[in-house]
Formats: sequence, structure tokens, C-alpha cells
Amino acid sequence: MATTTMVNPPVDSNPSENLKLQLTRVIRASRQRTFDAWTRPENMRQWFGPNRTIANLEINPRKDGAYLVELKGGPCDSTVAEANTTPNVVISGRYIKVDPYDLLSFTWASNLDPTEETLVTVTFKDVTEGTEVTLTHERFATELSRQRHEMGWTGALDKLKTYAESDS
Repeated sequence: MATTTMVNPPVDSNPSENLKLQLTRVIRASRQRTFDAWTRPENMRQWFGPNRTIANLEINPRKDGAYLVELKGGPCDSTVAEANTTPNVVISGRYIKVDPYDLLSFTWASNLDPTEETLVTVTFKDVTEGTEVTLTHERFATELSRQRHEMGWTGALDKLKTYAESDS
């Protein structure tokens, strides 16, 4: 199950604070395994970054802890040929809230647009089939940025589902 939601901002507000996406997946794994996939480097390396390899990963998943992910090649929407000639994508931020097995919230900034800092919130909920993971990414500066992140997160969550449901 996958859903995407975009909220249209009120006329008198800043669009970058209201432009968001929301994706949901049901993963046939425990909340602990699914949460650990986000918070343990050895697990995160297995799924994060659709169509990309992690060149560097540093995470400190606690309130105010920092993280840095460097993906080889260009953005998720680049071709293989473009990825081979494009500088690595570096994503960094800090954890705002960490509730083990329930919620992660963190800022998100990348070298692709150093002026844009967004907010990612991931919730984990027990359901009959396993764990419902809902990712909300908000405060995009443009619709194009939102669309690119939707493509990236869709691929990443598909890889997370495959990884978390495996026996490894």
C-alpha cells in the first residue's frame, strides 16, 4: 500500500512550509526491526538510497544528534550515465525527535540545493500484517523538489520493505 499526499498552502502563507509528501508502506516485519533499519548504520546501508550506493554514512540517532549520508552519483532521477559523471549527493541534518520503535523526525538538507532545509517524520505503527511505516517530508521550496524527493523516497521505501522482510 502506498499513498502520497500534497497539501496546497493557504494564499497568505509561505509555500515552502506547506508543500509536502506522505508515503505509507506496510512491512511484514516487527516495529523494532523496521525502526532499527533507520537507526543502525549496518542496516541502513542495506536499503537507503534508491539506485545508489552509500559512499559514507554517519548517524547519531538521538535528539540533536547529527547524520550525514553520501550517495555515489547524482540525484535519484538521474540516469546511470549521468550518475557516473555527477558529484556525489550529500544529505545531512539533525534528529529533532527519536522515540524508539514509534517515531523519527529529522531535518534534511543536501548539496543539490543548499538553501533548502526540509523536515522528515517517520512513524511506525503495529498493524495485523506487520508494521505500517508513514513517511512525511515537508517544507519543500518548490514542487519540482517535492517530486524529486517523492521519486527517491518511493524507491528507498521499496528497498526498505525488501530488506526488512528478508531473513538477514
